[in-house]
Amino acid sequence: MREWAIRLFFLIFILWISPQSYGQEKVLNPGEIYDSSMELYHQGRGEEAIQGFSKIIQSTPGSKLVSYSQYMIGLCYLKMEKYKEAIQQLEIYLKAYPDGDRVREAERGVQIAKEPLKERALAPSPVSKPVVKPPLPKGKEAKRRICAQVSYLAGRNLEEVEKSVKELRNAGVNTILFRVFQNRGDRFYPFVMARQDEGVYFKTEYAPVVDDILGKIAEIVHRNGLEIFAWVTTRYANYGFEGPPEYRCTRYNFETKKMEVARGFNLFHPNVLNRLEGLFRDLARHPIDGILFQDDLILRHHEDFSTEANKTFLKEFGYLPHPDLFYIDPYQSEPGKYYVKAYTDHFWTWANWKNRWLMNVAKRLMDVARESNPNLQFAINLYFEAVLNDFNGVAWFSQTLSGALKNQFDYYAIMAYHRQAMKNRKIEMKKAIDLMADVTQKAVEAVGDPSKVMMKVWILDWKSNEAVSIELAPQKEIEEILTAFLTHGNVSLAFVPYIEPFPLHSLKGKWTSSK
Repeated sequence: MREWAIRLFFLIFILWISPQSYGQEKVLNPGEIYDSSMELYHQGRGEEAIQGFSKIIQSTPGSKLVSYSQYMIGLCYLKMEKYKEAIQQLEIYLKAYPDGDRVREAERGVQIAKEPLKERALAPSPVSKPVVKPPLPKGKEAKRRICAQVSYLAGRNLEEVEKSVKELRNAGVNTILFRVFQNRGDRFYPFVMARQDEGVYFKTEYAPVVDDILGKIAEIVHRNGLEIFAWVTTRYANYGFEGPPEYRCTRYNFETKKMEVARGFNLFHPNVLNRLEGLFRDLARHPIDGILFQDDLILRHHEDFSTEANKTFLKEFGYLPHPDLFYIDPYQSEPGKYYVKAYTDHFWTWANWKNRWLMNVAKRLMDVARESNPNLQFAINLYFEAVLNDFNGVAWFSQTLSGALKNQFDYYAIMAYHRQAMKNRKIEMKKAIDLMADVTQKAVEAVGDPSKVMMKVWILDWKSNEAVSIELAPQKEIEEILTAFLTHGNVSLAFVPYIEPFPLHSLKGKWTSSK
């Protein structure tokens, strides 16, 4: 009887626990949830990231990741521009963790979120008389440019090049952004007589000269009623001139935890700056209308720890830059790719300082170029993330639109590459186009004159680097992105990189009808 009772007890116990045990989901490690949520955050999928961070707070209240998750929820709302929610969540963090290691960053986030709310509060109500901005002084309006950014022309001689220029003029283009540099391994223009494997396409003593053809191309462009901007690099303008290691940028390797020489010049070294000045001075002596700064005038969040940069920073702020002062919990999300979970106040001081330095370098180069040609105009390439959010722009690139505006460039060339956004953020076409519409709106509002905002359209497949296939209806796709841009005013446009098979002439009505 006793043995039977014991067996019955175990049978009832097994029946009681089985539905629960078999029905339970696998419990994820909080670290895995946190890492996947950080991935979502970096991809711009804020709502999904918030769900992951919230799950950590609810399911593992004793974990150290709870405080980090609370902070990141606030940061997600800040990135989504939901400023009230961002302030609320960051203040929850500040009250719950007054001694937390992200207190200063949270306080900074609250300050950032309050700024646009103040602007909204000061804005006129719908029933108020709208504030009309005074018109720009006569003669100061920027020319609206429709550009073909040329990295390659198929013409075998200058006669065929002129034929291509005429076709671009008939398609509605009024400005050529012409590549005046040659990197090793890139295709040469078929119409040049290459004397070097790499270098520049204008006469100078500061770089190898592949072929001095810029003047001839400018003559053809001007003869056909168009204007020409020389498209040139800065940090990556080595062109066979590597120099000693101290001429190169220094970066921190998160994996080895050591400093290493990186790609690109050290823009804090006086010899490097003197060479660039000479290059720009010589370039400006040619019959061009402007210069486009390539997108290499940036420093990423782990660049530049060079000796010259460190000494300059020390002199201004009284302490040396060091990774231990800047990065909170670096981690490897996938092979070879490192992120940090947050930055310190010291990092933001350093990143903003780098931004100012780069803009000062740009001004220095513009000044020396205008010594040769006072009427020269300048455009600067900007990453769209730097337009959307100063917070990300200064962290990722040491670049912001607000910082560039202080230099008064003639044009702000926004690299609004929708297919790149689709790949990096893992979003659909419509969301990518909507994102670029937001970028355009923010840029126009910040700059003021839509013509000075040059929205750049990438016309190649980002993955295959071939023209967008017929099956994907390229004309319709480009028309949609142009509509997104032009909804916010008569902005300038640049098609990148222009290739002759692309049906640019069929899109002419998009910008001519918007006047």
